[in-house]
Amino acid sequence: MRGDVADGLALASLRRLWRVHVRDFAFENLGPDHDPGIEAAELTRSWYAAERRDFLSWIARRGPPPLARAARLALAAKGTAENYTEAFEPADRALARLDALLPARDPLAGLQGWLRQLREDEVCFLEGGSEEVLIGGRVFHRFAGRGSAWAASLAAAMRPHLFGLGAAPLALAGLAPRSLFAAEPESPLPALLADTIATAAYDLVTDLTDIHQAVTLGDTRLAALYASSQAPAAWRLIAALGPLTRAELARALVITRRTASQAATALEKAGLATLRHGDKALLPMGPARTD
Repeated sequence: MRGDVADGLALASLRRLWRVHVRDFAFENLGPDHDPGIEAAELTRSWYAAERRDFLSWIARRGPPPLARAARLALAAKGTAENYTEAFEPADRALARLDALLPARDPLAGLQGWLRQLREDEVCFLEGGSEEVLIGGRVFHRFAGRGSAWAASLAAAMRPHLFGLGAAPLALAGLAPRSLFAAEPESPLPALLADTIATAAYDLVTDLTDIHQAVTLGDTRLAALYASSQAPAAWRLIAALGPLTRAELARALVITRRTASQAATALEKAGLATLRHGDKALLPMGPARTD
């Protein structure tokens, strides 16, 4: 795998991990369905700045080298230093339990044993279902606080060698969704787990295809254009990680803001990116994912 494709895949995996994290994390249990909204799932533009810092900091400390580097790059782009928070202790516990079961000859059996441990020995991972609350003399039903499925998914994503992938620059996101921690799962755990693995693998192939196409497109369009020497790096960064402002590009690439602006202009001329008026973020165009 080309180095630029590998780096892009690590960044794209990080971006997808954040989307799964936003889906499963409590975020103060906002709204009746604990749904923070679609825009919050965009890693580089999410308004959950503190949670993003904690998420990236944990991966920078616990992830395999490619993912750890990607997390530090994202932190640099946002101008944020690494941080430690006790909120990620469930992820540490899930990771410790998974490591105790590795190496595993059968990944599916290993994950099943790990999930059983989390369900039986770590109460905080279980989903609470619904609960009754008394407000103003009346009884209401509402969703109970979410469990720590998000922590289990992050832990599993930090160990690609579970599937014989060694130190590959990727992460299988969403291996332990909330459905696996329901008090009464809708299907047997092995069947649910097989489905989540299949979904994660499909998402990974999608990310790899997108990044490969983006790199090829950048090579083609920028080769025919006199452009800033930083334009290819800027293109690969926004295509993989997501929309970034010129200031964020400058921090991530360790260049001046003027050089970042020149790179952004070159990408616009090449039809690879466009500048969004609201937040001045540079949006990737073409086959690269923009969701």
